[in-house]
Amino acid sequence: MFLLYAALSSVILLFFAYMIYKAHDDELKREVVCDQRLSKSFDGYTIFFIADIHRRTIKEHTLNQIDDEIHLVLIAGDLRERGVPYKRTRNNIVKLKRWNAPIYFVMGNNDYEGDYNRLQTILKNEGVTILNDRYDVIRKDGIEMELYGFDFYRNNEERPAFDWSKKPNTYRILLTHTPDSFYDLDGVKHEINLVFAGHTHGGQIRFGPIALYPKGGISKDKQTYVIVTEGYGYSLLPFRLQTNAQCHIITLKKKEDTSSKMV
Repeated sequence: MFLLYAALSSVILLFFAYMIYKAHDDELKREVVCDQRLSKSFDGYTIFFIADIHRRTIKEHTLNQIDDEIHLVLIAGDLRERGVPYKRTRNNIVKLKRWNAPIYFVMGNNDYEGDYNRLQTILKNEGVTILNDRYDVIRKDGIEMELYGFDFYRNNEERPAFDWSKKPNTYRILLTHTPDSFYDLDGVKHEINLVFAGHTHGGQIRFGPIALYPKGGISKDKQTYVIVTEGYGYSLLPFRLQTNAQCHIITLKKKEDTSSKMV
């Protein structure tokens, strides 16, 4: 009986040790979005994407694996949470400045747990653009691409509306913390070409298909590409199961339109 109890205890300890390991074992995920609506000027444009850092310190070892030319850095909220030292938050941002690329950030629910004004000051001092319910224009070779950012709202109906009718042929990217803030855009979702979101952690702890949220990944909502990361950090406890601690290299590629080619 004692041996059975000892064996069972060992299995349980190994199981929890594995979940802790998964919560800290970084996956640098490289993905390509091919879209014929993309301008040729942005063909090969490369984005570093991360969200839900929470309590973690970004690993230098992970960033050192990136030898790509990074044109843009996107942070989809939950850069920190209650109790995280602001020095750690600042150091994480400094690490993402290594590519000398513009950094854009939107607030997540956990970012509001601390001193918002202090966080905002840190971000501004480090040159990070906070896209809370506004957009910025990115230019390359004289061509414009619009990057929109949504603030975090517990009720998406409270979010201010954009005038999507302007510049109808401009490629549009949406950076938001929660995927639902995009899916709740009834009637205007088609105005957005590409979405970056986090928040769900891919369910964080999954038992096959059983989890609080779907797995992360790239999907399409009609003609809109939606990228939902499983997040770099974790909520509540440092455990993951069947999900990954992710950050991403996203390369945009111009997909040639072959529909008019003669056969």
